[in-house]
Amino acid sequence: MKFLFLVFLLTCAAANAQSPSKVAASGTKKSDTTAFKAESVIIQADRIYSAASDHLFRKQNLQLLPRNSAQDILRIVPGLVTAQHAGGGKAEQIFLRGFDCDHGTDVNINVDGAPVNMVSHGHGQGYADLHFIIPETIEHVEVIKGPYAARNGDLTTAGAVTFRTVDTLPNSIAKLEIGSFRTLRGLALCTTSVGKLKSYGGIEYFSTRNFFDAPQDFIRMNYIGKVFAPLTATSTLSASVIGFTSEWNASGQIPERAVESGLISRYGTIDPNEGGKTSRTTALLAFETQGSEPIKINASFTRYQFQLYSNFTFFANDSVRGDMIEQTDHRSVFSLRGEKNFFTLAGDIGMKTKIGGDIRYDDIHTALYHDTARVRLETTRDNAIRQMNLGVFAEHSFLFSNFSLQFGVRGDYIGFDVDNLMTGVPGSEGNSQQFLVSPKFNASWNPSSTTTLFYNFGLGFHSNDARVAVSVPTGNTLPRAYGSEIGARWSHETITISTALWILDLDREFIWVGDEGTTEESGRSRRFGLDIEARYCAASWLTVGSEVTISRGRLLDLPQGSNFIPLAPNVTLTSYASITTDIFTSSLRLRHISDRPANEDNSLTALGYTIVDATAQVPLSRALDLTIQCENILNSEWREAQFDTSSRLRSEANPVSEVNYTPGTKPSIRLGVSMKF
Repeated sequence: MKFLFLVFLLTCAAANAQSPSKVAASGTKKSDTTAFKAESVIIQADRIYSAASDHLFRKQNLQLLPRNSAQDILRIVPGLVTAQHAGGGKAEQIFLRGFDCDHGTDVNINVDGAPVNMVSHGHGQGYADLHFIIPETIEHVEVIKGPYAARNGDLTTAGAVTFRTVDTLPNSIAKLEIGSFRTLRGLALCTTSVGKLKSYGGIEYFSTRNFFDAPQDFIRMNYIGKVFAPLTATSTLSASVIGFTSEWNASGQIPERAVESGLISRYGTIDPNEGGKTSRTTALLAFETQGSEPIKINASFTRYQFQLYSNFTFFANDSVRGDMIEQTDHRSVFSLRGEKNFFTLAGDIGMKTKIGGDIRYDDIHTALYHDTARVRLETTRDNAIRQMNLGVFAEHSFLFSNFSLQFGVRGDYIGFDVDNLMTGVPGSEGNSQQFLVSPKFNASWNPSSTTTLFYNFGLGFHSNDARVAVSVPTGNTLPRAYGSEIGARWSHETITISTALWILDLDREFIWVGDEGTTEESGRSRRFGLDIEARYCAASWLTVGSEVTISRGRLLDLPQGSNFIPLAPNVTLTSYASITTDIFTSSLRLRHISDRPANEDNSLTALGYTIVDATAQVPLSRALDLTIQCENILNSEWREAQFDTSSRLRSEANPVSEVNYTPGTKPSIRLGVSMKF
């Protein structure tokens, strides 16, 4: 081990009125008790260990968020911040636990067992686009921070997020929403049943001009179909198809000096030809059994296409034709995952063993071009990639009356095979492979019926791009992550408090820079911080809460003062208040991120912001609801995405390095009517 983790001493409080270990031990189902008068949501604990930062979010929590897509649902994760900087169609940039996770490099995301992250992607490693999910079909979201769970493999350093869609709908749904900036959203979900066989399907249409000076003309079409069948009293089989297609224009990231000089407004653009299109279709098959030794098997096949036009440097490299780049990614992805649980009892000690494995195979064609006005000029990179991920894992748990221990281990093999498709031009090609064993340890203790203390430790990793793995043979193909955490959760009547103190070290790695088609070395890093969450049911109709993450991250191989991790958040805060009455349901949410370094020496600053959003739902009848979504109600002038970029305007003699940014949304409102039938 490359360092000794500190033994954290923390006497803070934590969590649920009944500990997760006791819920799992009894095998009973528990409904969430909050100030909401919505329909009850039944959940079943499937793990006896939960770090203080782990969460299972129910439908009530999801209904609090303004949402244009499932990508917006990520904001419900405590400490997670997203940033959109390409007209709405590109996957959001993700910040979590001191990580600028780019578009998913350090966060493992899956939907119903199907992987969302795209490894060796044309735009960036682990690119995770969630726009293909219809938000109304999400049943719950599970969040695990840190590399402590043996069932999660590649990309699980900062954490993992699992979306689960509903198996059945209680009724059909039709929605129509209109809003600011010519925003239109329509949704139709229809459910039917034949005997025990239940199914539903639907489509969603979303379009908006957006708030930029140049129309973004974003259009997205989503579709889903799902069939659910009980095979026996304890087993079920489901099959589904989920997908989308979208197309958009983008105003891109603009230099501060262009706005300050009056060349463009803060909602203007330097290159009006940015934008893109993408599509995804995923077919899923899931088999599950309940009982004393449950089994889960998930298989998926994804067909994916991506084309993005960007211009970050304008005229720095080509003073005549400009620096537009075109990134493409076309792939097929097959995945298979299975796990089985065994329960035994030795005297007063309960034991649970979980074993499982997963397979993933990507067949990829990705390329990078130099363009002007979306017309290809030269090919910079063109590769065919075949990448195989194989993983096996095992967990063995000991459950005492008020104390639990879990020992886990995971083995991962990743093989890369890269072909250079550029005739007569050198490029990345070859083969590489690596195998890693990652031990895990988790413990929980219930000193009282209201308090649970946790300790978690684990090794994890995220893979590098295949083109890096074969072109830098001395590099670290699978850079290690070393994580440790101590936390507590406490609950008493109407108050719940959760805390977690954590540390995470990451090995030296080589990163594929998709925007340039080059390799960039990143040294060792260390991040540590504190997560604090609190919720208070002030009355039967009012719930308030707050979630704050304080973190500090540094690069270990650079001198003091020049070792800041660019864009790594130092403080993130979310506060909310929700009101539920017989007449209406409403919520108010504040999200904040502090100023943070934009580069290693902190000479440039990415400015923080505070945004307040509001939602309300008014039942007009038993079947008809009116919804209102308001974003940025305080009219904050903020920057959603920010980067230290060396760019050159057409009138400049030399490039200038400064903060380039995408402005955050103006105040907006969206009204909708939904009907159940």
